[in-house]
Amino acid sequence: MAKAVPDPSVLESYKVVYRGGLADLPKPKIGEITFKVKADGFVLEPSNTTKKWWNELTIPYSRVNDLAIVARQVSTVEGLLGGVNSRQLNQDNNINIDYTDENGSNVVLRVEMLTGVTVMGQAMKAKEFDDRLRVHGIRSKFGGASETAPAAAAPDHAAQLKQIAELRDAGVLTEEEFAAKKSEILARM
Repeated sequence: MAKAVPDPSVLESYKVVYRGGLADLPKPKIGEITFKVKADGFVLEPSNTTKKWWNELTIPYSRVNDLAIVARQVSTVEGLLGGVNSRQLNQDNNINIDYTDENGSNVVLRVEMLTGVTVMGQAMKAKEFDDRLRVHGIRSKFGGASETAPAAAAPDHAAQLKQIAELRDAGVLTEEEFAAKKSEILARM
């Protein structure tokens, strides 16, 4: 059997679950969706478990107004079962994409990061996702982004070093990737 060749147009790929926001799917659904970051837009593709209710959705960056990584909502069941420890489950691993659909309606699509195994790992993957958007210059392509953006604030090098150390400790970055990023940050100081 031939090995599948990766799609070179896909910059990043994550697994997510639908949490709401679409008019035709008002309630959260269970099942994995592949969330692809491409050069020109986000593509959310169904998996075998979601083909019955999820159709591929493409969101061009020109239609995106904003994207936010927000805390997940701990369900009543999780709260009761987890007790005091359930507060750990309230991590920033939900992705809210505010965009204008093809009908001109404003939509806030909510998905939860599945890549990352544990809730804390998913939160780290959500941070990585946000970092990758910056690395690829995706946020500057959003329709709500100004053509003449104000000058960026001076980067906080200590915070960047801390962040890549956290990514390394979480297993997101290898030692080699960490060393390369650390060198880049130190060179900009």
